[in-house]
Amino acid sequence: MSITIEAAPAVTQSPETGDLFGPANDELSISLQDFVSEFGDELLDSLNRANPPVYNGVPRANRQRILASLKRQLFPAQAEVVHAAAELLVNQGERAAIVNGEMGTGKTTVGIALAAVLNAEGYRRTLVLSPPHLVYKWRREILETVTGARVWVLNGPDTLLKLIKLREQLNVPADGQEFFIIGRVRMRMGFHWKPAFVRKRTRHGTVGLCPHCGTMVHTLDGEPVSALELDAEEVRRKCGVCKSALWTLMRPRSLSGSDQSAAVLRALKRIPTIGEATAAKLMKTFGDSFLASMLGDNFHQFINLMDNRGSWSFQTGRLSAWNAPCRVWSSASVRAAINPANL
Repeated sequence: MSITIEAAPAVTQSPETGDLFGPANDELSISLQDFVSEFGDELLDSLNRANPPVYNGVPRANRQRILASLKRQLFPAQAEVVHAAAELLVNQGERAAIVNGEMGTGKTTVGIALAAVLNAEGYRRTLVLSPPHLVYKWRREILETVTGARVWVLNGPDTLLKLIKLREQLNVPADGQEFFIIGRVRMRMGFHWKPAFVRKRTRHGTVGLCPHCGTMVHTLDGEPVSALELDAEEVRRKCGVCKSALWTLMRPRSLSGSDQSAAVLRALKRIPTIGEATAAKLMKTFGDSFLASMLGDNFHQFINLMDNRGSWSFQTGRLSAWNAPCRVWSSASVRAAINPANL
C-alpha cells in the first residue's frame, strides 16, 4: 500500500489587500466612505433609538434667563454645557455629571453657572471640592459671577470652628445662594479630640464617670474603667446610659511668642531644601506670624518666595535673577499679594 503526498501551492499575500486572502469581489465590496454615505442616516436613527440624547440643543427658557442674569456672561459653548449638565442632573435624575475640557476653557465658570441653575431648582447650597491652590480662585470667580452669593472658605486651621458655627445656623434661612469651598488636602484631615469624663476616687481606684448623668464607665464585662485607661483610649466612647459623648474637641490654643517661633522653625525645616540657616533667614525677613499663616492655610503661596528656577529669592546671589518688579518686593507687599481678599 502506497501513499502519495502532494505539496499544496503556497498562499501568497494579495497586493490589493495585503492579507492572506485574495482580492475581494468588486460586486460585494464597498468602501467605508460609501457605506456611511448610504447607511449613515439609518445607523444614526438606530443609535438615537437605543441611546436617546439627554439634551438636543434646545435650551429651556427658564434656565436661559438665569444664565442671562449672571454678572459674567458665558460663551455660547459654555452655556450649552450648562444646559446639558442641568438636563442630566435635574430632569434625568442622575447623581453626577462630568465636564471635561482643556485648561482655560472655563470649567470653573461652567460649574458656577450650573450651581446658579441648580439653585433655582431648589439646591440652595453648593459644596466645592477644590485643589488647595485654587480655593481662592473659586471664591473670587463665584463673587464675580453670582449676584448676592455667600462664600465660605473651609480651608484653614479654623475650619472646624467655622463648621460648628455653620451647624448652629442650619435652621436660619439664607438670603442668597451659599457656596462652601474646601481644599481636598484639608478634606482628608480629621480633628483633635480628648476624652472628657469626671474623675472619682473609689475602692477600685480613680475611675471615670459620665459628665452628663454621672454613670460610672464600665467595660463590656461590667468592670469599672480607670481614669488612666480612659485618658489613653484612642476611640471615642459614649455613655452606655444617656449616650452622651465622653470626648470633646480640642480647641487650638494661642501660642506664646517663643512657642510659635519654635513651631514655625520646626515646620520650615521639614520643607525640602530648607535648612537651619534658610529657615532662620525666612523668619527674620517675613516674621513668625506671617509664615505661620502660610503654613497653616496657604502653603502653596511659598512659591511667591521663589525665583523662576525654584530657588529661594533671598539667598545670596539669587536676588539678581529676579525681574525688576520682584526685586523691590518687601515683606508688606508679599503680605498684600497673598492676602485672600486680594486673590
